[in-house]
Order: sequence, then C-alpha cells, then structure tokens
Amino acid sequence: MDLGSLFKNLAVDAWYKAFVYLGGMGFIASLFIEAEAIKGVHLLLLSLGFFFLGVGEWKNHKTATWFKPPNVYTGGPALMSAKVRDPDMVGIAFDIFGVLLGGIGLVCIVVQAIRA
Repeated sequence: MDLGSLFKNLAVDAWYKAFVYLGGMGFIASLFIEAEAIKGVHLLLLSLGFFFLGVGEWKNHKTATWFKPPNVYTGGPALMSAKVRDPDMVGIAFDIFGVLLGGIGLVCIVVQAIRA
C-alpha cells in the first residue's frame, strides 16, 4: 500500500471538503478551547453545521465517467471523467441537517451578541 495514495482523497480540492475540515476543526476547538467571544455550545452547533453540510455535498458530488467516441476533430476514443452533482436522499438529509444546525448556531450567536 502506497502511503501517498492513502492521503490523496483527503486533498482540499473543493469547497465542500474545506467545509468538512473547517467544521471538524471547529468542533474539536469547541470541545477543548473556551472561546471568549461566543459560547462553546454555539460554536459547536455552527461547526457541526459546516461539517454536515460539507459531508452532504461531498456525498452528492460524484465522479461520472463515459466513453468518448472517436471523432475527426478531437481524435481517437477516450475515457472521460468529471465531477457532477447527483444528489441522493442521504446527501440531502446531511445538507438539511447541516443547514439547520448552522442556522441555529448562527441565530444563537446573533441573539447573544444583541443581549450583551
């Protein structure tokens, strides 16, 4: 097993992967670091919202492959692949759960800022 190929899937090459990493780091930070500006519970909700939204979109973006037939203008046959968004029920559920958690966390932060 090649160690380089093990971490290839963890590369941050799309916005939803950045949301997963940002949410994960925010979740860990909310557990161990006491923030002075906002409460830990609010940071926990916001970071879990980012995490689940990123996981849902990661699930919804799939790699599609197809066979390109030979053409006089583009050359011989080729196997093509591209990322396409093909949502399924699990991905949509993660998206909705992430938006709800992030929204609740954001509303709690705004309410706390108004009361202070």
